[in-house]
Formats: sequence, C-alpha cells, structure tokens
Amino acid sequence: MTSPAPPSRGARMRVHLLGIGGAGVSALARFFLARGDAVSGCDVRESESTRALVAEGAEVLLGHDPSHIEGKDLVVYSPAVKGGSTELEAARTSGIRVLTRAEMLAELIAGSESIAVAGTHGKTTVTFMVGHVLAAAGRDPSVLVGDGLSSRAGHKPWLVAEADESDGSLALHRPRHALLTSVEFDHPDHFRDVEEVDRLFRDFLSVVPGVSVVCADYERALAMPVGGRRVTYGFAAESDYRCEAIGERMFHVLRRREPLVELKLQVPGRHNRQNATGALAMAVELGVDPKVAATALAGFPGAHRRMERLGTWRGASVYDDYGHHPTKVRETLAAARELGHRRLILVFQPHRYSRFQALRDDFAVSLQAADAVVVTEIYPAGEQNPGGLSAVDLAMKVPRALFAPDLGSARQHLEELVGEGDLVLVMGAGDVWKLGDELANER
Repeated sequence: MTSPAPPSRGARMRVHLLGIGGAGVSALARFFLARGDAVSGCDVRESESTRALVAEGAEVLLGHDPSHIEGKDLVVYSPAVKGGSTELEAARTSGIRVLTRAEMLAELIAGSESIAVAGTHGKTTVTFMVGHVLAAAGRDPSVLVGDGLSSRAGHKPWLVAEADESDGSLALHRPRHALLTSVEFDHPDHFRDVEEVDRLFRDFLSVVPGVSVVCADYERALAMPVGGRRVTYGFAAESDYRCEAIGERMFHVLRRREPLVELKLQVPGRHNRQNATGALAMAVELGVDPKVAATALAGFPGAHRRMERLGTWRGASVYDDYGHHPTKVRETLAAARELGHRRLILVFQPHRYSRFQALRDDFAVSLQAADAVVVTEIYPAGEQNPGGLSAVDLAMKVPRALFAPDLGSARQHLEELVGEGDLVLVMGAGDVWKLGDELANER
C-alpha cells in the first residue's frame, strides 16, 4: 500500500514514521504532512488509519525493512512497535536522526508557544477544544491530538498538544502553558500506585513558567504546586472559572464569581461541560475574547471515538467511545442518558490485563449504569495473561450483563437485545470499534 503521488516539491523534510497507523504517531504524520514535509511510514497491517493517511498524501509500507529509511532526514518511532529494529539500526548507522514519538513531541512543544494538556481523563477532548477555540480566535495554532484525526498544522507559533502520561514520557515536556484535567490511578503496567501518578504530574506542573489551568474538582490536581501562575476551573465553588448548569447542556461560566458567558454544547455530558470550562479558561487567560471562545465551543463537533455517533442499526442509534477507565465509563454512560433513548445497551471491551486486574471491581460498579451490558474478552494490547484472567469474571459481577468471548458473539447477543429507539454504545480502547462500524454500515 503506497501513496500514488510522489513527495510534493519543496518539502522541507523527508520524515519516516514507524508505527504510522497508531493514534499518537499518525497525529505527528498529519502534522508533518500539513506543513509540507514528505511523509512515509510503515506498520504491520493496513488499517482505517493507514488508508486515511495514504489518501492525505503519505506513503505507507507494510512490514519493516531497512530500505524504508533510505534518503530520509528524520525517523520517528513508537516504542510499542515490534520488529522495527532493523530500520532503526540502519537509520542510526546512516547518521539519520532517530527520535521516539515522545521525544519528537517534546521538541515541538519546546520550540513553540505551547500549551500541553495532561491528566488521567479528557486530554484528547480538551486538547481539541483549546485548539478549536484558538483557531476561531485567529491564532492559527498547530494541534496534536491523540485521537488520530483531529490534528492540524498552523502557521503561527502556537501549539496545543496532548501530553500522555501512560509511559512516564510526560517528564520530557517543557511547555510554556499547561492544562491539567484530572489525577487518578491508571496505567498499572507502568505505575505502582496513585502516588507515582501524582508525582509525575507534580513534576510536570512545577516547571511550567506560564499559566497552569488546573481542574479544581480533583483534590490531587488542586493541591499541586505550579511553576508559574495557577488558574482553576470546574464545578467546585472555589474555582476561578466555575461551571454552573442552567438547563439541558446549557450552562454559565462564572469568572471569580462574576458571570462571564453562557453557552450550550453540541456534545452531551457533565464531563464535557467541565472540559469546555477548562478550555474556555485557558483561552481567556491567553487573551481570547470570552464571547469568541463561547461561540467556538458551542460549535465544537466532538473528538473521534469520544461518544461518536456512527449511524443506526435496526432502529437503534450506534455510538462508539474510547473509554477504558471506570471513571470514563461512568461519565460516558451518564452522557449517553442525556440523549433520551429508550434503553442504553453497552458493549464493553476491557483493555489490558494489568488494568483489568487492578480496576475490575470499579468497572463492575460503573457498568451497572447501563440497561444491558455485553462484556467481551479482555483486549491484551501486547500484554501476556498473568494466569487465568478473563472478562467473564467481570460479567458475573454486573447485573443484566452477558459475556461474549469475541466480537462475533457480542453481535449475536445484540441481535437478541436491541430494539428500535435504543442506544447501542461500543466502548473500549481495543478493537471493539470494529463491531460498531459493522453495525452502523450494515445495509
């Protein structure tokens, strides 16, 4: 699978990306494409992401081979990529610059008037929201978002970037400004406990020289020292920018107890009203007119795989969501309730054995907010089963839950469960999205 067109004339760099189909690396690919670089990459299999990148002008190769890096100026790779060592070794031997995805992102952040969005939850949506507002305000920012589709390259010094904490690489980033959405325990494959997560975010905020916008609804986030100026947001009464509901999806934002703006979002959910308040706070603190920011947020379309409507199946609405933490499951189910469908039917795919083992009981509580639940087997994401773990244990803890060993079995359950007027939500960070696509595209 290759791009039919040769690299565009005048390309500034020839960049090769290993693992180009992944969310984080594909975001960089789109950034390089948008600024006029010649982009190539490789991955082990063709996917929706790689096909989209080919359509956008990237050359995408299947598999790994040292010949892929010939004539390149820069090679960027995801450490999650298996089998790319021959390309990396050839690049280093040839004197080509080699960076991890996180190192490349850190360079872009350090060289820009940057805003890094960090936190356990909501990073992708808030990053996209801040970028959306700054673009509406004429700042023309570059935006690097982890959903794989919402990134853009601007022509001004502004950069809004999603800063991932999952592997500890957040420590590499030195942004001018930061927004911290939340602090909870996650990624037990990397962190022993919430104290380790807390320490990473503390170290991150302590070196930010500009404004740090912090969610006051999370005690750990609120308690963190910052290197520059602190601004808080959220539902908490003490927030500098406080979200106050006044109706369905409609809310006020008060700045230091004084009314600032009123807005209504297209995207549902209390967590999205919280997210929008944070994005508004950052934009206003950077000099954007509050009314311009509110208008932009009212038109925010939502991020890819974040309560994304795919279509209909047998008279039911089909939605897809990336949620893979108990808090996000709970918040997304509450958001789905706001849409007013007859019943809420969830297909949930646990992600990673380590997360399942650490948070199984919390998942069992969160899943109960649906009217019916189909739990699929755990998506390993490269992990080995430590012995005997199965999502059947989770299904047994949830009333009205059924277990499906694979996506085909999950579909069979849905054929018995789903009726006209229902909402079907497929959720998880693995490949459960394929089921949602299959249902929504069935003719």
